[in-house]
Amino acid sequence: MISALFLAASIVPATGVDEPPRRGTFTEVSLGSFTTLGGSATFSNLQPYISMTLGREIGAQAAVFASLGIGAASASCYQVDSRSGDCLAADSFGATFVEAGVAYGYPVWLRTLLSLKLVGGFTDLSPGPVRNGSSVPDHLPGFHLGAGGAIDYDTHLDHFAVGFDLLVRYTLARYTPTGGSSQTLGLPSLALIPRIRYVF
Repeated sequence: MISALFLAASIVPATGVDEPPRRGTFTEVSLGSFTTLGGSATFSNLQPYISMTLGREIGAQAAVFASLGIGAASASCYQVDSRSGDCLAADSFGATFVEAGVAYGYPVWLRTLLSLKLVGGFTDLSPGPVRNGSSVPDHLPGFHLGAGGAIDYDTHLDHFAVGFDLLVRYTLARYTPTGGSSQTLGLPSLALIPRIRYVF
């Protein structure tokens, strides 16, 4: 009996078997960088960006998800007084994104996926980068669409994966300048997002 067990063990390949990555419901956290475009500066000063995501992988290459992301713009004005050159509203403001998205990827290496992401949702700019009426609003709501690329690597540490996103969003927010008619602020932004994923 004992000799049979030793014999069975001796014919098992020593290289082992690479377990396939987990797939299913996941959560992600990230800490990256954020900037806005199109104001008085080509890019606002780079600021931290944090986000939390809950999603579901569909097969080996697709995923759907919902996320909350928070970034900030610094030192870029979106409404300048034509006479004095002063900024009429906040030139530094927070940007909060509540969104849903989809991703689809292509295997490019062992346990590595290169993906395209599409997102859309609600944006809150606080304080407002433009005047709404005669004052600077505490919050200027809007909606956004976005797209970007991602690369993910499923580590050999069970349950865990790491990734990196480059995500461009375009926010549209309605406002009414003093004595004028309703206008739309178009605000492009860029987020660079390293991620850690836990798959349940």
